[in-house]
Amino acid sequence: MLTAFDVGVGVLVLISAILATARGLTREVLSLATWAGSAAIAVYMWQYHPDIARQYIAEPVVADIATVVVTFIVALIVLHLLTMRIADFVVDSRIGPIDRTLGFVFGVLRGILIAIVITIFGIWLLGSNLPEWASNAQSLPYLRDMGNTLISMLPEGLEQQVTDILSGGGANLTEDPPAPAAPLEDGTPDPSIDGTVDPTDPAPEA
Repeated sequence: MLTAFDVGVGVLVLISAILATARGLTREVLSLATWAGSAAIAVYMWQYHPDIARQYIAEPVVADIATVVVTFIVALIVLHLLTMRIADFVVDSRIGPIDRTLGFVFGVLRGILIAIVITIFGIWLLGSNLPEWASNAQSLPYLRDMGNTLISMLPEGLEQQVTDILSGGGANLTEDPPAPAAPLEDGTPDPSIDGTVDPTDPAPEA
């Protein structure tokens, strides 16, 4: 039976697919390139030309923050204007329908990726305390397995860092969330599930 988590994942993927179809694959890819390029330019200016802002701002930390923020915004505006011209040309051309179809596929994959990331961080933060509507979701095992696959594809050092962080959160992505304790005939949880012992039970004979 589907839970609210399954419905939420489906809605997320559907919205992502609709938006990507309307925009087209070219525009979506160029949009990602714009943000990534702006971030790269900002980091470059911060690493190699920090003195430009430090000439006018006495505090180095504030100057570096200003360098990153201003560079990122300026680069984002310039790259956005350039990439939008390219995207508009492609969408209005004969390959526009194909571009929109590929955009739909891209949107579905993007929605699934977002759901995987949310699942990984949800398990990391909550561990075995996932709410019932999430722990019983039919899509949870698939998203968790895909998350493990993506983590295993990371470079060795980065993969180990991510694994250590997730393990430090008290969650194990490779295991299903523990099932609740099975009730006894009188409705009380079975103490043998969590290893507790009823103090009224007779002590074992020596």
